[in-house]
Amino acid sequence: MVTRFGMSEIGPWSLIDPAVQSSDVVLRMLARNSMSEKLAEDIDTSVKRIIDNAYAIAKSHIKNNREAIDRLVDVLLEKETLTGDEFRGTLAMVSDIDFARQNDSVRELVNV
Repeated sequence: MVTRFGMSEIGPWSLIDPAVQSSDVVLRMLARNSMSEKLAEDIDTSVKRIIDNAYAIAKSHIKNNREAIDRLVDVLLEKETLTGDEFRGTLAMVSDIDFARQNDSVRELVNV
């Protein structure tokens, strides 16, 4: 995200030559060596910030939805697999989500 699409405070540009965006590890290492230490450090800082932010959001979601996750775990330990309707029904038991209304909204979007 940071080096390929410029999604950071470093700037809105790609920092890697498109010819080096292959899966070849050696080429990527050479591209990394062709940039300044400061730029490499800024990239590392930006990546760490993105990862830390995503981790905090994930932890928050788990913490805020612990009851639903535990309920789903219990059901999955019993049945091993769930259909979409069973999944939504299990979540509806422990949450305020109106799945019927959401499904109507999705259908409207799809049928537009």
